[in-house]
Amino acid sequence: MATDKAIFLDFSNTITTVESENRSISDWLDLVAKKYHIGGEIHRNFGKMRMEKLIDREKNFRTFMEINREVLHELYGLTDILEEEYYRSHEKGLVLRPDFVDFMDKVTGRFKVVMVTDADDLYTKRTLQALGVTRYFEVIVTAEMARAPKPDPKIFNFALRESHNPSRVVFIGDSERRDIEGAKRMNFITLKMDDDSSKTAADRTVHNFREVMDTITELNL
Repeated sequence: MATDKAIFLDFSNTITTVESENRSISDWLDLVAKKYHIGGEIHRNFGKMRMEKLIDREKNFRTFMEINREVLHELYGLTDILEEEYYRSHEKGLVLRPDFVDFMDKVTGRFKVVMVTDADDLYTKRTLQALGVTRYFEVIVTAEMARAPKPDPKIFNFALRESHNPSRVVFIGDSERRDIEGAKRMNFITLKMDDDSSKTAADRTVHNFREVMDTITELNL
């Protein structure tokens, strides 16, 4: 693709809705709870421990699925955590933000479009296929490929190399620390996809992809 400009996109909660992400993981945990006769506290306990392990993951890398296994084994002694059902719940439940496809149709060809996600390889492949949007991404970079999650510079540098080092990068993500702070350290233009308007270090806050398109036009990119 003959362009030196790139859009780097986060995946979860950026191109998909927060509600569908939460529902997908909740549906999977409901299946685990039903199979092993665990009470409703599994949602709270899983979320709390998983968050702690995601922070540790930045120093001691593991995939999301490896962390899921760790959490459910440490909490409940489980070895079979219904991994296939985890993928299926996300394939079935994830929903794109309503204006995402229209946005991608407009920027394809004008920019290199690159996914930069903390997710695992298999999860990313399966869910993007289920959503029907794989074709939009010239490059897909996962934390598993880079062996480092955001905000580690390794994953951003990996994405730059894979996209042949574009001179200008717009990064769009939802996490203040992982996405925005990490991308700003790379001197990317940063747009925070925020359903509210929380305090941010991003160059702009956007609430949908129409606003992303307006910002790109305003910045003459």
